[in-house]
Amino acid sequence: MTEVPARIVQLADYWNRLAGGSAPERHLLDPAAICPLLPYVLLVDFEDDPFRVRYRLTGTKVDEMTGINITGRYLDEFAQGVFREPVESIQRCYLSSRDSGRAYIGTYLWPNDPGLMRLVWIGIFPLKLNGEIKQCLGIEDYGALGPHPDPVDWRVPLKGDI
Repeated sequence: MTEVPARIVQLADYWNRLAGGSAPERHLLDPAAICPLLPYVLLVDFEDDPFRVRYRLTGTKVDEMTGINITGRYLDEFAQGVFREPVESIQRCYLSSRDSGRAYIGTYLWPNDPGLMRLVWIGIFPLKLNGEIKQCLGIEDYGALGPHPDPVDWRVPLKGDI
């Protein structure tokens, strides 16, 4: 089994403490409590009709890895060519997390250079605004170039009930 990166575990533990494993209200977030994680963090808005993921705020490492500041952009804007499949997969993970109110931790492969894929770990942690899940706190850990790890069974809890 592949081990979940420490950054993602740290954010999962923090999110779980905010509301006992349920989606917390966004106003409970304290950026100072997760300061070392902020370069890897994304704050996203969920939109409906159709469902879309809009990047409200992205960390500096996220911008460095994408090569641009994606704040204000939509995830589905990047669903072109070799990026279509991973983007659609990521979008389904956001939708599932929004609909269930549960966190999601997993991996995806991102086309990096010709013939190479980058393994990216992702954590999606839904947030409520006035009692409704309208946003999420996300984190990405970009790992290294190489093959995808063996499949991980995410039905097995990691720390707490993520």
